[in-house]
Amino acid sequence: MMTMRRKRTVSYARRAKEQRMKLYILSLVVALTFACTIAPLADNGIHEITVIADTGDTLWSLCEAYKPEGMDLRLFIDKVSYINKLESSCLSIGQEIVIPLD
Repeated sequence: MMTMRRKRTVSYARRAKEQRMKLYILSLVVALTFACTIAPLADNGIHEITVIADTGDTLWSLCEAYKPEGMDLRLFIDKVSYINKLESSCLSIGQEIVIPLD
């Protein structure tokens, strides 16, 4: 008779442990799913903009309009020149300039 009670106790303990493990796994899956759906919402995916040079546009004026706050304009112009592989600051009408937004 004693062995019968002991088996039940072990059985209940095992079931409780299995249920906790399932709960932990389910919680982990829900947390990962939530994290994976939130991450793309935080980043809109736009890291650069393409501007087409028009009459009177200069590299200085284009960079001045899009430079990050607190960044030196000359450094930003150098960055834009490097990204676009510009050898001079002269722009042609219709030339596409990629400007980073971060």
